[in-house]
Amino acid sequence: MRKILLILILFSFSFNFHIPGNDVEYSAGINDKTGLFGWFSKNWITDKPYGESYITIGGIGIAGSIGYGQRHYFSRGRFFSSYISWTGFGYYILPMTENKSPLGSLALSGNLGLDFIPIKWNNNEIKLQFGLLASYDPLRDEILIISADNGPSFLFPSVNIQLRFQR
Repeated sequence: MRKILLILILFSFSFNFHIPGNDVEYSAGINDKTGLFGWFSKNWITDKPYGESYITIGGIGIAGSIGYGQRHYFSRGRFFSSYISWTGFGYYILPMTENKSPLGSLALSGNLGLDFIPIKWNNNEIKLQFGLLASYDPLRDEILIISADNGPSFLFPSVNIQLRFQR
C-alpha cells in the first residue's frame, strides 16, 4: 500500500513529460478546470476555432487529477476574456489515516470565468482567472465542492494565477 501511495504522490508532482499541444500553462490556486483537485497543475492547450481544448494534470500530493476539457470564449480580448468551460477528469484522494483506503473516481466540472492578462512578453503571459465552478461525481452521486452556509451548495469560486508559454 505504501508503494502505491508513493507512486501516486510522485505522479501528481511529475509534470515534466510532454503532450502535444500549442501552449503549455502552469496554474496555482483553485483550478478552473478541476477545482480542488488541481491546486498546482500543468495544462497542454490546443487552440480551436471555438476557443481551446486542453489536457490537464494537477494535484497537491494527497489529492490529484487528470482530465480533458474544452473552453468556449464569449469574448476574447487582448487583456480581458470571458468564457465557459467543461472538464471530464479522474481524481484521487489519499486517506489521512491508515484505517481508510484511497478514493478514486471520475467527475465532471463546469466553469463560468473571466481571464485578466496583466503581463505579456515574447508570446508568454501571466493570467489571473476568476470564476464560478460546479463539480459533480456521477459515479458516487456527490457534489465535489465545499458548500457555503448561506450560499448555493453547488457553486464554488475558482481563483488562480496562470503562467502560459505560447509556441
